[in-house]
This record gives sequence, C-alpha cells and structure tokens, in this order.
Amino acid sequence: MNSKGKISRRGFLKTGIAVGAGVYGLSYLGTIKKKPSLKQLKKHDLKQGMVVVHGNTTNTQEEVIVVKELVRRAISALGGMSKLVSHGDRVLIKPNIAWNQEPEFAANTNPYVVAALVELCRDSGARSVKVMDHTCSANPETSYNRSGIASAASQAGAKVSYVSKNRFRDFVIPDGTVLKLWSFYEEMVYKDEVDVLINVPIAKQHGTSRLSMGLKNVFGMIGGDRGSLHTDIHPKIADLNKFVKVDLTVLDAFRILKKNGPTGGRLDDVDNSPEHARRIIVSTDPVAVDAYGATLFGIQPKDVGYIRKSHEEGLGEMDYTLKGFEEFHI
Repeated sequence: MNSKGKISRRGFLKTGIAVGAGVYGLSYLGTIKKKPSLKQLKKHDLKQGMVVVHGNTTNTQEEVIVVKELVRRAISALGGMSKLVSHGDRVLIKPNIAWNQEPEFAANTNPYVVAALVELCRDSGARSVKVMDHTCSANPETSYNRSGIASAASQAGAKVSYVSKNRFRDFVIPDGTVLKLWSFYEEMVYKDEVDVLINVPIAKQHGTSRLSMGLKNVFGMIGGDRGSLHTDIHPKIADLNKFVKVDLTVLDAFRILKKNGPTGGRLDDVDNSPEHARRIIVSTDPVAVDAYGATLFGIQPKDVGYIRKSHEEGLGEMDYTLKGFEEFHI
C-alpha cells in the first residue's frame, strides 16, 4: 500500500491470489468425504448360547410351512428377532446361493429359511432387508433363481441384490495370522450401510475345508482370488472371520449335503433323515454353530481345522453347550 492508502497492482494481485486460494481450500475441504467406519457387532438382548429346533415332513407342499415354523421357533427361543433388529435398521441377510442347483440338492440355503428371516426382520421394524451372495456361478441370476431364494426372499419383502464388482475393497485384517489383507464387499462391512448382518449357511461337506457352514460361508462376502484361499484354508477362514462382524448365524440343516460338496448334484448325496437333518440351528456364536453342525456329519468339532483354529483365536466357543443349549422338536 502506498502513502496515500491505495493498494499497488502487485499488492492487489497477491491479495487476490491469497483470498482465492483460501476460498478454494475451504471449498475443497468441504468436498472431502469422511472415511467410512467399519461395522461392529450390533448390541442386542438375545440370549447367549444356542437353540436347535427339529421338525419333519415328507410332503414337499408342507415344507414351506414346516421350515418357516422351525426358524420362527428357533429365533423366538433365542429371545425374538426384535432383540436384535431395531426399528429403522438396515439388515443384510447372506445365504449360500453359490451354486446353480435346486433346493433338493442341498448345495444352497433353503429358500424358506431365508424367507422366514426376512419376514421376522420386517416384523421387527427393519427399514430395509437385503439378500445377497457373491456366487460361484458365472451368471449369479441363474443361481438366485434356480435356488428358489430370489423368489422366496422377494415375496417375503426383501430386496434381492447381486454384488457389484467395483464394490470390493482391500482391508487390513487385524491380528491376521496368514491373511494380513484381503478384499471384502463394502456393503457387508461398512457401518453406514448395514446395521445387522445375518449369516445363513447350509450344512454340507466340502472337498477342501472338510465342511462348509457358517464360518466358511464368509467366502461369499469377499472378493479377490478366492480359489487361492483353498491352500492352507483353515487358518485363512479364521482370519476372514476376524474382520467380518456377523451378528447372527442361522444354520440350515433341514437337508444336509453329506458328500460331493460343495456343489453336489445328486439326490443320493443328500441326507434328509431326522437323525442328522431336519433342523435349524441359531446362535450369535458362529464357532458354536459350526461345532454343533460338525456332529451332524459324525465329526468331532476339534477335527475340523477352521473350527478349532477359530476357537483358538477367540472367535467363539467350540463347546456349544457351555453358554446354554436348548434343543426341542415341533
């Protein structure tokens, strides 16, 4: 500024540049998106422990009624869905829809189990209920339809969705022993996208992991080269479950795939007997669920590597009777 109080041309330019930079900076800061928070386990009032409910029918027309009642009774015995799902919650239900198979082949979750859970969540006031899986089929629509899950879930009031390839992101796995970093589906792990995550596997034999149930079903929540995980698979399953925060596991054992899993394809591979199948298992402890599930195949839980490893890593209790166990028939 000169002696007469006027700003020189050079001073004007400097001031204009500084002000412009300040305004631009504020505008830029205003457009920075806050880094999304990761989902944590939902606070709930469900009972600890596990519930197993048995029911049987040989009439396929009655199956929808029996299976839905098994699910309702199991959830009710655990305290009721309203003890987990609050009014306005966004619920994501993750069944096994991996394979292009019909329900009777027991490669995918029973569609009526999924439908019953959708109805219970909606009755509890959920804002939205979404059903999805990262399938193994080249065309996910085929698996969704042939499994019966797309129709059953949508009729029950859920939004049935496919995963989007551009929504997988790499995340650091805290305390990962073998896997330090892996690709997970954003919608299943971000707090601002899901309030309640319900894992709904089917009990089946698996050629690599020996069994596939709740802990293994997390493979449908991840991206990357999933085939590469089959080498040294047991600690990797445990690592993946350190990151994903599953609030409730509902194991479909109405039918179990006793051999040639995980794809099956023959009715001779399926066990429908009341001695081993025809039941629903529910718990907030995924290790306990899988430990019980192992017994349906005549296997001790400690003899399944990923169940033992998950227990050792503090992800759940291998003795499924320890925190309370209720089993009944309808």
